[in-house]
Amino acid sequence: MTTRRAVLGSLGGFCIAPRAAIAQPLDRRARVAVIDWAAAESLLAIGIEPVAVANTGLYRQWVSKPALPPMVADLGLPEEPNLERLFSLRPDLILISSWQELLRPRLETIAPVHVFSVFDNNRTPLVNAVASMQSLGRAFGLADAAAAFKKALEMAFEHNLSRLKSVDARPVLLAVLLGDGLRITVYGKGSLLGDVLDRLGIENAWKGEMPVFGRATIGIEQLLGLSNCTLLYMDQGNRTRAAIQRLRSRSFWRELPFVVAGYARPIEAVWPFAGAPTAMRFSGIVTGALVENQP
Repeated sequence: MTTRRAVLGSLGGFCIAPRAAIAQPLDRRARVAVIDWAAAESLLAIGIEPVAVANTGLYRQWVSKPALPPMVADLGLPEEPNLERLFSLRPDLILISSWQELLRPRLETIAPVHVFSVFDNNRTPLVNAVASMQSLGRAFGLADAAAAFKKALEMAFEHNLSRLKSVDARPVLLAVLLGDGLRITVYGKGSLLGDVLDRLGIENAWKGEMPVFGRATIGIEQLLGLSNCTLLYMDQGNRTRAAIQRLRSRSFWRELPFVVAGYARPIEAVWPFAGAPTAMRFSGIVTGALVENQP
Protein backbone atom coordinates (compact mmCIF):
# COMPACT_ATOMS: atom_id res chain seq x y z
CA MET A 1 0.00 0.00 0.00
CA THR A 2 1.23 3.48 -0.80
CA THR A 3 2.25 5.38 2.34
CA ARG A 4 1.19 8.95 3.01
CA ARG A 5 4.85 9.97 2.84
CA ALA A 6 5.11 8.52 -0.65
CA VAL A 7 1.96 10.34 -1.65
CA LEU A 8 3.34 13.63 -0.39
CA GLY A 9 6.56 13.04 -2.27
CA SER A 10 4.70 12.47 -5.51
CA LEU A 11 2.42 15.50 -5.41
CA GLY A 12 5.02 17.82 -6.91
CA GLY A 13 4.30 16.43 -10.37
CA PHE A 14 0.61 15.77 -9.75
CA CYS A 15 -0.75 18.85 -11.46
CA ILE A 16 -2.62 20.16 -14.46
CA ALA A 17 0.19 21.76 -16.41
CA PRO A 18 2.63 19.34 -18.07
CA ARG A 19 5.75 18.91 -15.93
CA ALA A 20 8.47 16.35 -15.42
CA ALA A 21 7.28 12.78 -14.96
CA ILE A 22 6.55 11.70 -11.40
CA ALA A 23 9.57 9.89 -10.05
CA GLN A 24 7.54 7.58 -7.82
CA PRO A 25 4.02 7.00 -9.20
CA LEU A 26 1.25 6.39 -6.70
CA ASP A 27 0.07 2.84 -6.18
CA ARG A 28 -3.21 2.33 -8.02
CA ARG A 29 -4.46 0.56 -4.87
CA ALA A 30 -4.08 3.75 -2.82
CA ARG A 31 -7.10 4.72 -0.75
CA VAL A 32 -8.37 7.89 -2.39
CA ALA A 33 -11.19 9.97 -0.92
CA VAL A 34 -12.84 12.42 -3.31
CA ILE A 35 -14.78 15.53 -2.33
CA ASP A 36 -15.22 16.69 -5.95
CA TRP A 37 -17.36 14.82 -8.49
CA ALA A 38 -15.23 15.80 -11.50
CA ALA A 39 -12.28 14.06 -9.85
CA ALA A 40 -14.45 11.09 -8.86
CA GLU A 41 -15.72 10.40 -12.37
CA SER A 42 -12.22 10.88 -13.79
CA LEU A 43 -10.73 8.36 -11.35
CA LEU A 44 -13.43 5.84 -12.22
CA ALA A 45 -12.90 6.39 -15.94
CA ILE A 46 -9.25 5.31 -15.69
CA GLY A 47 -10.00 2.31 -13.49
CA ILE A 48 -9.49 3.58 -9.93
CA GLU A 49 -12.26 3.00 -7.39
CA PRO A 50 -12.26 5.71 -4.71
CA VAL A 51 -12.75 4.62 -1.14
CA ALA A 52 -15.19 7.48 -0.53
CA VAL A 53 -17.01 10.23 -2.43
CA ALA A 54 -19.03 13.23 -1.25
CA ASN A 55 -22.80 12.77 -1.47
CA THR A 56 -22.86 9.45 -3.29
CA GLY A 57 -26.64 9.56 -3.72
CA LEU A 58 -26.59 12.79 -5.68
CA TYR A 59 -23.53 11.63 -7.63
CA ARG A 60 -25.55 8.66 -8.84
CA GLN A 61 -28.43 10.96 -9.75
CA TRP A 62 -26.48 13.76 -11.45
CA VAL A 63 -23.33 12.11 -12.80
CA SER A 64 -24.39 8.45 -12.97
CA LYS A 65 -21.70 7.46 -15.49
CA PRO A 66 -19.09 6.22 -14.81
CA ALA A 67 -21.15 4.29 -12.27
CA LEU A 68 -20.14 4.55 -8.63
CA PRO A 69 -19.61 1.10 -7.05
CA PRO A 70 -22.09 0.36 -4.22
CA MET A 71 -19.40 -0.06 -1.55
CA VAL A 72 -17.98 3.48 -1.95
CA ALA A 73 -18.49 5.35 1.34
CA ASP A 74 -20.59 8.52 1.45
CA LEU A 75 -18.80 11.57 2.87
CA GLY A 76 -21.84 13.83 3.03
CA LEU A 77 -22.01 17.35 1.63
CA PRO A 78 -19.19 18.47 -0.72
CA GLU A 79 -19.02 21.82 1.08
CA GLU A 80 -19.00 20.21 4.53
CA PRO A 81 -17.77 16.59 4.36
CA ASN A 82 -18.06 14.29 7.36
CA LEU A 83 -14.54 14.55 8.80
CA GLU A 84 -15.05 11.79 11.36
CA ARG A 85 -16.13 9.38 8.64
CA LEU A 86 -13.24 10.48 6.46
CA PHE A 87 -10.71 9.98 9.26
CA SER A 88 -12.05 6.49 9.99
CA LEU A 89 -11.46 5.47 6.35
CA ARG A 90 -7.73 6.28 6.61
CA PRO A 91 -7.31 7.66 3.07
CA ASP A 92 -3.88 8.01 1.50
CA LEU A 93 -4.97 11.00 -0.60
CA ILE A 94 -7.89 13.43 -0.71
CA LEU A 95 -8.96 15.13 -3.94
CA ILE A 96 -10.84 18.42 -3.86
CA SER A 97 -11.85 21.11 -6.35
CA SER A 98 -10.50 24.66 -6.41
CA TRP A 99 -13.75 26.02 -4.91
CA GLN A 100 -13.20 23.75 -1.90
CA GLU A 101 -9.81 25.25 -0.95
CA LEU A 102 -11.19 26.49 2.38
CA LEU A 103 -11.53 22.84 3.41
CA ARG A 104 -7.83 22.15 2.88
CA PRO A 105 -6.50 22.97 6.41
CA ARG A 106 -8.92 20.56 8.08
CA LEU A 107 -8.55 17.86 5.45
CA GLU A 108 -4.75 17.99 5.63
CA THR A 109 -4.95 16.84 9.25
CA ILE A 110 -6.26 13.55 7.84
CA ALA A 111 -4.29 12.98 4.60
CA PRO A 112 -2.45 14.82 1.82
CA VAL A 113 -4.79 16.99 -0.24
CA HIS A 114 -4.60 17.82 -3.92
CA VAL A 115 -6.77 20.11 -6.03
CA PHE A 116 -8.30 18.59 -9.15
CA SER A 117 -8.93 21.80 -11.06
CA VAL A 118 -11.37 22.15 -13.94
CA PHE A 119 -12.33 25.80 -13.54
CA ASP A 120 -9.55 28.38 -13.42
CA ASN A 121 -8.52 31.54 -15.25
CA ASN A 122 -5.74 29.98 -17.31
CA ARG A 123 -7.43 27.50 -19.63
CA THR A 124 -10.91 26.41 -20.63
CA PRO A 125 -12.76 23.87 -18.45
CA LEU A 126 -12.64 21.16 -21.13
CA VAL A 127 -8.89 21.55 -21.63
CA ASN A 128 -8.36 21.51 -17.87
CA ALA A 129 -10.60 18.47 -17.39
CA VAL A 130 -8.71 16.42 -19.98
CA ALA A 131 -5.30 17.55 -18.71
CA SER A 132 -6.27 16.80 -15.10
CA MET A 133 -7.29 13.28 -16.06
CA GLN A 134 -3.96 12.75 -17.82
CA SER A 135 -2.19 13.90 -14.64
CA LEU A 136 -4.20 11.40 -12.61
CA GLY A 137 -3.23 8.66 -15.03
CA ARG A 138 0.47 9.48 -14.80
CA ALA A 139 0.36 9.77 -11.02
CA PHE A 140 -1.25 6.36 -10.56
CA GLY A 141 0.73 4.54 -13.23
CA LEU A 142 -2.30 4.46 -15.52
CA ALA A 143 -1.10 6.82 -18.25
CA ASP A 144 -2.21 4.36 -20.94
CA ALA A 145 -5.75 4.27 -19.57
CA ALA A 146 -5.91 8.06 -19.44
CA ALA A 147 -4.53 8.35 -22.97
CA ALA A 148 -7.08 5.79 -24.19
CA PHE A 149 -9.89 7.85 -22.67
CA LYS A 150 -8.57 11.02 -24.29
CA LYS A 151 -8.53 9.25 -27.66
CA ALA A 152 -12.08 7.97 -27.10
CA LEU A 153 -13.21 11.49 -26.23
CA GLU A 154 -11.75 12.90 -29.44
CA MET A 155 -13.35 10.11 -31.46
CA ALA A 156 -16.72 10.84 -29.82
CA PHE A 157 -16.44 14.51 -30.73
CA GLU A 158 -15.50 13.69 -34.32
CA HIS A 159 -18.37 11.21 -34.61
CA ASN A 160 -20.86 13.75 -33.29
CA LEU A 161 -19.46 16.47 -35.55
CA SER A 162 -20.16 14.19 -38.49
CA ARG A 163 -23.73 13.56 -37.30
CA LEU A 164 -24.37 17.29 -36.97
CA LYS A 165 -23.63 17.96 -40.63
CA SER A 166 -27.28 17.27 -41.41
CA VAL A 167 -28.56 19.75 -38.82
CA ASP A 168 -29.43 23.42 -39.43
CA ALA A 169 -26.69 25.61 -38.01
CA ARG A 170 -28.81 27.38 -35.41
CA PRO A 171 -27.20 28.78 -32.23
CA VAL A 172 -28.01 26.75 -29.12
CA LEU A 173 -29.03 28.10 -25.72
CA LEU A 174 -28.20 25.69 -22.89
CA ALA A 175 -30.32 26.23 -19.82
CA VAL A 176 -31.91 25.03 -16.60
CA LEU A 177 -35.48 26.26 -16.06
CA LEU A 178 -36.08 27.60 -12.56
CA GLY A 179 -39.25 26.80 -10.67
CA ASP A 180 -40.58 30.34 -10.39
CA GLY A 181 -41.19 30.49 -14.14
CA LEU A 182 -39.50 33.88 -14.23
CA ARG A 183 -35.82 32.99 -14.55
CA ILE A 184 -33.52 30.47 -16.19
CA THR A 185 -29.87 29.59 -15.69
CA VAL A 186 -27.84 29.72 -18.90
CA TYR A 187 -24.40 28.27 -19.67
CA GLY A 188 -21.99 30.16 -21.89
CA LYS A 189 -18.32 31.03 -22.26
CA GLY A 190 -16.27 29.63 -19.39
CA SER A 191 -18.54 26.64 -18.72
CA LEU A 192 -17.76 22.99 -19.42
CA LEU A 193 -21.04 22.66 -21.30
CA GLY A 194 -20.23 25.73 -23.38
CA ASP A 195 -16.87 24.18 -24.24
CA VAL A 196 -18.66 21.09 -25.54
CA LEU A 197 -20.73 23.27 -27.87
CA ASP A 198 -17.54 24.94 -29.10
CA ARG A 199 -15.90 21.58 -29.75
CA LEU A 200 -18.95 20.49 -31.76
CA GLY A 201 -18.85 23.66 -33.84
CA ILE A 202 -22.16 24.89 -32.39
CA GLU A 203 -22.59 28.60 -31.72
CA ASN A 204 -23.67 29.39 -28.17
CA ALA A 205 -26.71 31.67 -28.34
CA TRP A 206 -25.94 33.38 -25.04
CA LYS A 207 -23.35 36.15 -25.39
CA GLY A 208 -23.93 37.86 -22.06
CA GLU A 209 -21.60 38.05 -19.09
CA MET A 210 -20.76 34.85 -17.26
CA PRO A 211 -19.81 35.80 -13.69
CA VAL A 212 -18.97 32.39 -12.16
CA PHE A 213 -18.18 29.01 -13.75
CA GLY A 214 -19.60 30.19 -17.07
CA ARG A 215 -23.21 30.34 -15.92
CA ALA A 216 -25.67 33.12 -15.19
CA THR A 217 -29.25 33.31 -13.97
CA ILE A 218 -31.34 35.67 -16.07
CA GLY A 219 -34.94 36.80 -16.34
CA ILE A 220 -36.93 35.25 -19.17
CA GLU A 221 -37.45 38.73 -20.62
CA GLN A 222 -33.78 38.65 -21.63
CA LEU A 223 -34.61 35.88 -24.12
CA LEU A 224 -36.55 38.29 -26.32
CA GLY A 225 -33.58 39.00 -28.57
CA LEU A 226 -32.81 35.31 -29.15
CA SER A 227 -35.09 34.59 -32.06
CA ASN A 228 -33.06 32.24 -34.27
CA CYS A 229 -31.87 29.69 -31.73
CA THR A 230 -32.62 26.30 -30.23
CA LEU A 231 -33.27 26.09 -26.49
CA LEU A 232 -32.03 22.88 -24.89
CA TYR A 233 -33.07 22.76 -21.25
CA MET A 234 -32.01 20.07 -18.81
CA ASP A 235 -34.82 17.81 -17.63
CA GLN A 236 -34.65 17.72 -13.84
CA GLY A 237 -37.89 15.84 -13.39
CA ASN A 238 -40.61 17.39 -11.24
CA ARG A 239 -38.69 20.64 -10.88
CA THR A 240 -38.57 21.12 -14.64
CA ARG A 241 -42.18 20.07 -15.16
CA ALA A 242 -43.29 22.67 -12.59
CA ALA A 243 -41.20 25.32 -14.34
CA ILE A 244 -42.65 24.46 -17.75
CA GLN A 245 -46.18 24.63 -16.36
CA ARG A 246 -45.56 28.13 -15.01
CA LEU A 247 -43.80 29.28 -18.18
CA ARG A 248 -46.65 28.09 -20.39
CA SER A 249 -49.04 30.23 -18.39
CA ARG A 250 -47.11 33.33 -19.47
CA SER A 251 -47.94 34.80 -22.86
CA PHE A 252 -44.42 36.19 -23.11
CA TRP A 253 -42.97 32.66 -23.07
CA ARG A 254 -45.54 31.25 -25.46
CA GLU A 255 -44.74 33.98 -27.99
CA LEU A 256 -40.96 33.57 -28.01
CA PRO A 257 -39.99 32.74 -31.63
CA PHE A 258 -38.04 29.58 -30.77
CA VAL A 259 -40.90 28.31 -28.60
CA VAL A 260 -43.48 28.98 -31.34
CA ALA A 261 -41.26 27.23 -33.93
CA GLY A 262 -40.76 24.15 -31.76
CA TYR A 263 -37.11 24.76 -30.97
CA ALA A 264 -37.40 24.41 -27.19
CA ARG A 265 -36.59 20.86 -26.11
CA PRO A 266 -35.70 18.96 -22.94
CA ILE A 267 -32.44 17.02 -22.75
CA GLU A 268 -31.02 14.60 -20.23
CA ALA A 269 -29.61 16.49 -17.25
CA VAL A 270 -25.90 16.36 -16.44
CA TRP A 271 -23.77 17.84 -13.67
CA PRO A 272 -22.46 21.05 -15.27
CA PHE A 273 -19.34 21.28 -13.08
CA ALA A 274 -18.03 17.82 -13.91
CA GLY A 275 -15.05 16.54 -15.88
CA ALA A 276 -14.08 14.91 -19.15
CA PRO A 277 -16.38 11.85 -18.86
CA THR A 278 -19.40 14.14 -18.52
CA ALA A 279 -18.16 16.22 -21.45
CA MET A 280 -18.13 13.08 -23.60
CA ARG A 281 -21.60 12.10 -22.46
CA PHE A 282 -23.00 15.60 -22.96
CA SER A 283 -21.59 15.70 -26.47
CA GLY A 284 -23.78 12.74 -27.35
CA ILE A 285 -26.82 14.18 -25.55
CA VAL A 286 -26.66 17.49 -27.42
CA THR A 287 -26.01 15.83 -30.76
CA GLY A 288 -28.88 13.41 -30.29
CA ALA A 289 -31.28 16.20 -29.35
CA LEU A 290 -30.39 18.25 -32.42
CA VAL A 291 -30.31 15.38 -34.91
CA GLU A 292 -33.36 13.43 -33.77
CA ASN A 293 -35.77 16.23 -32.92
CA GLN A 294 -35.72 18.67 -35.80
CA PRO A 295 -39.14 20.34 -36.23
